Amino acid sequence: MKIITEIAEMKEFSRNFKKSEKKISFVPTMGKLHKGHVRLIESAKRYGETIVSIFINPLQFGRGEDFDKYPKDIEGDEKILLDLDVPVLFYPESNIVKNTDTFIVNPEYSKKLEGLFRSSHFQGVLTIVMKLFCVVEPDFAFFGLKDYQQYVLIKKMAEDFFLNVKIIPVETVREESGIAMSSRNIYLDGAGKEAASAFYKILSSTADLFKKGEKSPEKLTGFAVKELIKNGFKVDYVEITDPALNRKYQNTEKGDIILAAIRYKEVRLIDNVFLI
Repeated sequence: MKIITEIAEMKEFSRNFKKSEKKISFVPTMGKLHKGHVRLIESAKRYGETIVSIFINPLQFGRGEDFDKYPKDIEGDEKILLDLDVPVLFYPESNIVKNTDTFIVNPEYSKKLEGLFRSSHFQGVLTIVMKLFCVVEPDFAFFGLKDYQQYVLIKKMAEDFFLNVKIIPVETVREESGIAMSSRNIYLDGAGKEAASAFYKILSSTADLFKKGEKSPEKLTGFAVKELIKNGFKVDYVEITDPALNRKYQNTEKGDIILAAIRYKEVRLIDNVFLI
């Protein structure tokens, strides 16, 4: 596996590779790889030569968030990538964001849901993803649906700027308990994971209510909030919207999505469930 740390070298590698008319699949990550990342990489390999990046992006962390203690395991990450036969790891130096004065902002979609609780988060996400796209120049890029709002914003950015990259969504991978795979799950001990497993179960129960005929978004979200609080969670939000994240104020429909964020003790979790 080739490890590239310099921006100029990564740009040269990608451009030389594209001369062969082969396709580049790209999986941007912040490291501490888990089975969710493995699913992204396996999906990427079906589309083209796969490049994985690891960079803990300071631009997307707000004040008081866990940037300084975000989980790291570069040796373990390299082993996983080697086992997956990933040909290139882009491990950029911090100068990829140093002295950044220009930011990518989507003022409408960044103020919803996560944006209400993490005001500069999506500005940081979109800016670093655009930087990575400019360096790697991928044909395809892969993002997990656990971070559904992020996926929608990145897809919209690629469309708005006519980027030559197709954004591919990948289904959420879950632990046996039902918790969506996340690098931050390391903050939960065994008992914490057992308690947090109620999060996904409650969202699934809410989706079951919809299947049984309940169409009122107020009643559905009200049920979810009540159950989450009953199980000891602090609720940041539970909302039902269409897949484009345009809120609805009447009845819910098949294909809509429940998006939620909760806090269990000091750990913040997000998840979502589609209504089918």
